[in-house]
Amino acid sequence: MLYATFDSQGKVTGLSETPDSDAQEVSLRDTRVLEFLSMNDAQEFDPDAFLDQSDKSTIRILEDLIDTLIGLHLIRFTDLPMPAQKKLLSRKVARNLVRGETDNATDAGERQTKEESNILDEGDQLF
Repeated sequence: MLYATFDSQGKVTGLSETPDSDAQEVSLRDTRVLEFLSMNDAQEFDPDAFLDQSDKSTIRILEDLIDTLIGLHLIRFTDLPMPAQKKLLSRKVARNLVRGETDNATDAGERQTKEESNILDEGDQLF
């Protein structure tokens, strides 16, 4: 089931899989739900296009989740299969390069700490 909350004009303001006192049960095909999910209100919601557009940010979320799990010592980098390690390292290097360019334009107070910008911790090994 899908539940939606609405504003005073009847526009969807939130979606949930669990019922809430303010939420109403809705269909995924409801035009108000599709409008809420739409990247551009003038266009009809296309799930395939939405997934393609959201892949990049979802991948970054997963990378950050993996970094968090490693940082909390819940998993080790070396627990991941070698192809995953290589892919994550190459993406981490690229992201750090992008952040480096961005950091040059920001105040020192907004820069990452050394610990946050490390690609590998002392206990992590590639091989």
